[in-house]
Amino acid sequence: MSCIALEVEHLRVILGHRHIIRNVSLTVPGGATVALVGESGSGKTMTTMAVMGLLPEGMYRTGGRIVVDGQDVDELSPEQYRQIRNKKVAVVMQNPMSSFDPILNIFQHFRETLASHADMERRAIREKAEVALDEVGFADPKATLELYPFQMSGGMLQRVMLALALIQSPPLVIADEATSDLDVMSQSRILKLLKEHCAKRHLALLIITHDLSVAASMADEIVLMKDGELVEYGRTREFFKTPQTLYAKRLLELHRGLYTDRFLKITSNLVAEATS
Repeated sequence: MSCIALEVEHLRVILGHRHIIRNVSLTVPGGATVALVGESGSGKTMTTMAVMGLLPEGMYRTGGRIVVDGQDVDELSPEQYRQIRNKKVAVVMQNPMSSFDPILNIFQHFRETLASHADMERRAIREKAEVALDEVGFADPKATLELYPFQMSGGMLQRVMLALALIQSPPLVIADEATSDLDVMSQSRILKLLKEHCAKRHLALLIITHDLSVAASMADEIVLMKDGELVEYGRTREFFKTPQTLYAKRLLELHRGLYTDRFLKITSNLVAEATS
């Protein structure tokens, strides 16, 4: 495994004749957590879609270099790129319900995930799935495997998605606004599970979020984007203690107004650590 899970250099993406991602560079070291933050429309998700080779129709990468776990993706065939996505990068998306096939139960989702990587017997898949569900907090994994997505809450489905993402310990996990549709309690639980499991398995985590309190509580480094460009990049404590750009300062002030109690508690602790 490479010591760098993800390296993006001078990434550029166009839609028609307009550049929507301009010269973005970032690095996610193995075992580290990096938060890619910014307001809606800043280019966060399109950056990760470019990394995954899954840009929407009409968008194209026109430049830059993407290296996943030591492998330059431009050297890969489409099939090899697909294998990279499946084996070396796992994605936890924002809307869990849209990520599940409603006609398949939870066991069948695990079977499809594992069958695409290895020739495993049904019993082995079930045993591995039960362990994965137990690790993300399901009291009765056997019963959970028989449920269909419509029988589960958003928080439960997000935990299943997390189990599916982590079941093969990929070097890089991408969480794209993975908790924004959940209530506060469910959000806290998912973030805690993400942090604990990635730390235990020494997996790199790239968090995509507009919520700076999530970034503050989770990330080692912050990458701030605006209008498709990288605005600020640095250690989390320094970012919250001494933001370098006017945009970062304004964004911090906005969040202090929106998330007063939680935001001030987390960020005040970070500043205290940075000055100690």
